[in-house]
This record gives sequence, C-alpha cells and structure tokens, in this order.
Amino acid sequence: MKVAGLIKNIFLCPFLLIVLTFLPTRVFASVAGEVNKANVLYKQGKFDDSLKLYLEALDQDGKSPVVNYDLGTALYKKGDYDKALEYLEEAAQDKNLKIKPKAEYNLGNVLYKSGMQKANASVDGAIKSLQEALGHYGQTIAYDPKDQDALFNQDFVKKEIERLKQIKKQQQQQSQNQQQKQNSKQQQNQQNKQNQQGQQKQQESQHSQQNKSKDQKNQQFSSESQAQEQKNAQEQADESQKEIDRRQAQDLLEEYQENEEPKKLLNYMPKKIDDRPVLKDW
Repeated sequence: MKVAGLIKNIFLCPFLLIVLTFLPTRVFASVAGEVNKANVLYKQGKFDDSLKLYLEALDQDGKSPVVNYDLGTALYKKGDYDKALEYLEEAAQDKNLKIKPKAEYNLGNVLYKSGMQKANASVDGAIKSLQEALGHYGQTIAYDPKDQDALFNQDFVKKEIERLKQIKKQQQQQSQNQQQKQNSKQQQNQQNKQNQQGQQKQQESQHSQQNKSKDQKNQQFSSESQAQEQKNAQEQADESQKEIDRRQAQDLLEEYQENEEPKKLLNYMPKKIDDRPVLKDW
C-alpha cells in the first residue's frame, strides 16, 4: 500500500510476544489483551476505537516499544502527525532490532506526510521535513539494505525534494520579478512626479516671466504716462506763458496806442526802404 499513491506504509507486526514476555503475568495479560483488541480494530480501520485501547495499554506499560509503536502508527493513520512523531520516536529509541527499523520507517512516512501539508504555506518547511524523512529511511535501510519499501520511499522523497526546490526557485524568481515591477513602478511614479514638478516649475517660471513682462509693460506705460503728463503740463505751462506774453504784449500795445501819436503810423507800410521817414528816435 502507498501513501498518497506513492509512499508505502508499514502495517502493524506481532511484536507482543517479543517484548511483553518480560512483564509480570497479570500486567502482560492485561496489556496483551488490550493490544490484541486494538490491533483488530486497527485492521478494521476503526482507528479512534483502537487508540483508546492502545492508550489504556500504555497506561499500564508506558515504556513498551510495541505499544508506543502501535499507538504512533494508529495516530499516523488517523492523520495526527505531531502526536504520531512523539510515540514513534519513543519506539525508535528501543534497541530491539525487530521494532526499531519499522519505527524509523514510519517516522519517515510521518515526516513526509506532515512536510507535504506544509508545502503550500512554507516550501522551506516542507523541504526540511522531507530531508528529515530521508534520514529515517536511511536508518531503516542501514538495518536492512534490501528493504524495497524503504528504498522506494527514499528515492521518491529525494525526487520530491528536488521538485520542491524547483518550486522554491520559481517562487523566488516570481518574487524578484514582482519586486522589479514594483521598483520599476516606483521609479516611473517618481519620474512622473519629477516631470510634474518640472512642468509646474516651468509653468511657474513662465507665469513669473509673464508677470515680470507685464510689470515691465506697466512700468513703461506708467513712465510714458508720466512723460506725457509732464509734456502736457509743460505744454500747458508754455501755453500759459504764451498767454501771459500775449497779454503783456497786448497791454503794452494798448498802452503804446494810448500814449503815442499818430496811432495810424503803427500800421504804416513803407513803399520804399530808402525814403522811409523816421517816426521817432527811440
């Protein structure tokens, strides 16, 4: 039988007579009876019921490698991998060469299963768990180099580790690509921001230049207006002065007309220059 169609399982073996013969008769009979009943339920697929009996047997003999192995294997079949590891590791500590290799093998299966459950959340965690599984398969093969199930699982798990490493590499590449895209997007946003700032500064500069030109025009217009006003004022002053001069001349003329005789001589136009008479010696 294969786990997930590939990993091969180990079934319970009749270890009771090997280990339990050293127990007191009453304890032996009680533990053996519980384990035998549990084994029957296990083979029927009634793992919850078998677990109760294995735990009762363990209460009576907590150090039994057989009970720890059977209990750990039942927990493995149920999918409770963390607890299964605890009991199978206890069984693997025993030096009994009929139990230890089988416990090592099931530890490899448990670590493979638990590792694959971690694959979606953490590829690194899955790889680490599968590498530990390889170590336990190696222990089994060390005791029996011809163990075909252990050899098959060892080869399969090696391939799974390589597959997971490829997934990890792809994830890292995708992460790098996403980071590059994000960096590129940030750079583009920064460039757009700089362009906007440059355009804004250019607009502000143009606006400032326009205002400056406008101010210069206003100043020029103001200067021209002032010059025109000054010119107008000067013209008015000149006109006023002319008016004063005209009035003064008129006044003088009137005064002269009133004081000089004959008045008509002022309009006299001589016919000839050489015989013009002298009117008055000024």
